[in-house]
Amino acid sequence: MISTIKTKYIKSGLIKNLSVAFTESIITKILNFINILLLSRILGPEDYGKYSFIFVAIATCSAFFDFGMENTAVRFAAREQEKNQSIFGFYIIVKLTIIFFFSAIFLIFGKDFLTMIGKSEISAFLPYLIIGFVGESLLFINDTYLQAIKKFKARAKINIIRYLITLGIIICLSFNNLIILKYVVFLYFIPLLISLFFLLKYVSFLKAFVLYSFNKQLFKEILVYQKWMILISIPNNIIGRIDFFLVSLWVTYKQLGIYNVAFQVSAVVSFLPFVFGKVLLPKMAELSEEELEDNFKKIFKPTVLLGLLMLLIIPLVNFIVPLFFGDNYLNSIVILQVMLISAIVAFIIVPLEQVFYSIGKPNYITVGKYVQISIILILSWYTIPAFGMLWAAISVLIARVIYGFILMKFYYKYKRSKILTNI
Repeated sequence: MISTIKTKYIKSGLIKNLSVAFTESIITKILNFINILLLSRILGPEDYGKYSFIFVAIATCSAFFDFGMENTAVRFAAREQEKNQSIFGFYIIVKLTIIFFFSAIFLIFGKDFLTMIGKSEISAFLPYLIIGFVGESLLFINDTYLQAIKKFKARAKINIIRYLITLGIIICLSFNNLIILKYVVFLYFIPLLISLFFLLKYVSFLKAFVLYSFNKQLFKEILVYQKWMILISIPNNIIGRIDFFLVSLWVTYKQLGIYNVAFQVSAVVSFLPFVFGKVLLPKMAELSEEELEDNFKKIFKPTVLLGLLMLLIIPLVNFIVPLFFGDNYLNSIVILQVMLISAIVAFIIVPLEQVFYSIGKPNYITVGKYVQISIILILSWYTIPAFGMLWAAISVLIARVIYGFILMKFYYKYKRSKILTNI
């Protein structure tokens, strides 16, 4: 029985794609760890805090202003394989419109907004923030297409090269004693430069959309699905780093740097839900509802067991932080431990989320996400000013656990409704 299941998954490519995606993430996380280690130690908590604010703003905006279209593109391109070029042509038209619109907004109102939130020092780096936003947004298109057509090896090579280039530049700046904030921000050009190699692919997408556009029924189905993805993506992307931005309202750049070090180091675990979801979605999108339920049963229990085993790494944090980052970042230890537990909870929830995405019921996730973000906002607003920045991480953990219970409840509700329908 076990041999049969194993053979089935090997033939389907799921294990192969998972291994490639995990290998890519492990390598990129190691490289990113080295990058963060060098930048945080040489810049110091103060300037690293400023760098972190710019970096997190870029990452958050590029993900937020995708509005969940990445998930929609993957789902329908995997399902309608003969029309995937046209689907991505539509995706890139909408994406480029959004990129240019919000880049103009940042350019016109960026300084005023930064002054309003007490971050006027970042105004000098606004052009780099805009360039980084454009580059990261374009990388979303590249990654999404490679994910949809299951070219995980190509995706892995591109992302690894990106981090290698970043590390090479940091090392060069270090050897020339130039690791200061005004030079480090040039790292934000890297995603834009990588995306230039995809220009011909963008043209082919647009050409396919113009010449071989999909029918009205498919277009309507995409729009209906995307409506829910927008509703999901708003809280989903806010949740991603809401703790960081809430912390930034009450603490110094030095404390912000300490908090972000904890977040970056937690990536040794937090990448797992992301990668797991990336690989599961195109696979599950091809399955019927009956097959989805069967796959969920086979995947969920091992996922929970693996999550429980990962808790064993929590005590190691007490040795890792002082060893690699020094005494300046000791305050990040407890924050990091809470973040790791939160990432493990997110990992366990992934199979549940992918089931709802694949059966076209993202409304269940939407409700859960809005409850989650409400809990984070309420808890953080009342606890961070009174008890410190640790409570930003604790608030995320509490909200994520509640979100997991909500999804499980919805799953069993959905199963009962299917049983009643079939009677």
